[in-house]
Amino acid sequence: MKKIIALFVFMFALSFNANAQEGKTAEELGKQDAVALAQYLEIDGQIVTDLQNLFIEKHRTLLIQGLSQERIQVLSDVIEHKLAATLDAGEIEKLKADPELYKKLIKN
Repeated sequence: MKKIIALFVFMFALSFNANAQEGKTAEELGKQDAVALAQYLEIDGQIVTDLQNLFIEKHRTLLIQGLSQERIQVLSDVIEHKLAATLDAGEIEKLKADPELYKKLIKN
């Protein structure tokens, strides 16, 4: 009986730890996206913090299982529009000049 209870507690602890890591992963990925963008465009300050929050929410949303392709496309469109509203035209052009980074920020 003790082994069953110990096994149950152990499984519960592992599942709780896995959920905590998923949230941390979204935050880390969002921060990485914001840092990559800030370094590429040489920007800092509140804009980077706002974009970091945007990217964290993007990664949290992408972690939802069973997300349809339509929903993922809507998310990409929203991120693209928010970037266009936050950055000036020159920064957007510079960002689009690096298609790999742009796709990573918008699609992933």
